[in-house]
Amino acid sequence: MSPLVFALGFAIVALLVYMGRYSGRVRAEASRFIAAPPEAVYAGVADLQRWQAWNPWLEHARDARPDIDGVTLAWNVPDVGRGSVRQVTQRPGSALRQQFDFALPFACKGRSDWQFAPAPGGTRVTWRFQGRVAFTLRAFAATVQGATGLDLRFGLDRLAASLEGRSPDYTLAYAGVQDQPAACFAQLMHRGPLDRLAADLPDRIDDARRLMTSAGQLADGDAVVHYLKTQLKLRVVDCRVGLAIDADAPVPDGLTRHQQPAHAAYVLHFDGTPEALELAWYQAMQRLRVEQRQPHPQLPPSARYAGPSAPGTRGRVTLLLPLKS
Repeated sequence: MSPLVFALGFAIVALLVYMGRYSGRVRAEASRFIAAPPEAVYAGVADLQRWQAWNPWLEHARDARPDIDGVTLAWNVPDVGRGSVRQVTQRPGSALRQQFDFALPFACKGRSDWQFAPAPGGTRVTWRFQGRVAFTLRAFAATVQGATGLDLRFGLDRLAASLEGRSPDYTLAYAGVQDQPAACFAQLMHRGPLDRLAADLPDRIDDARRLMTSAGQLADGDAVVHYLKTQLKLRVVDCRVGLAIDADAPVPDGLTRHQQPAHAAYVLHFDGTPEALELAWYQAMQRLRVEQRQPHPQLPPSARYAGPSAPGTRGRVTLLLPLKS
């Protein structure tokens, strides 16, 4: 046996052993209240003709025309995704089981279970998914699981708006690529749980404004947050929080200066409560994938707050994702 063949065989065995360490299982769950009776909510899910209004995997292809054949719904949209859902077990008004088969953007098969429980004024809906990614993706199962959890949350939010006959709790406007001028920021560091970011940011923004004011500088501009690193597995985020300042202005004690060169960025306008911003960021990244754009490897994404950032308070936030030139 030649050394090349031996090395190739060893590499293949090593890869199989490495991938075998991972189960590839994916489990996700989301739940929310919908102001409609269980029978109406069940009908909105069981009727595959109505999925296009809220299907989370077709957020970026609402004009697509999925194929519906009896109890099966299938979609195949270039650059968006390819998959299918098939009704398996139905208990009208109370429970529903479906079989899923995804091919793009990742290969994964599994089932979802729906429960529709009566609640005062409506229905408590729970959507659970469990499945397994393809063998070659086993090492990325945790990433797929995190993305699936966000998909379920987003889908339930859109389902609620559709059934309640109202606008969604939050809106996302994809503004496309826009040139951003060079800018200078006075910011402070923040590291904390991702799930508490909506609650922690207002205090950190107030800290930055207070330091600016105490130094005799204007502090009434939009707050700007640069996201340096997000660890989805640990649910921890590192970011810088502060305000834009003139390039030649002194930086108050407690803040640090950060220069940002002119660049192109994909822009998304969010209108809603801070608790839904994680979903907005997720959809923004999906938009980059759909439009086949590459994030800038050195410049961090940022959020610009044009209004209040208090938990539960609706406000406007502009998300900016710097792009690779």
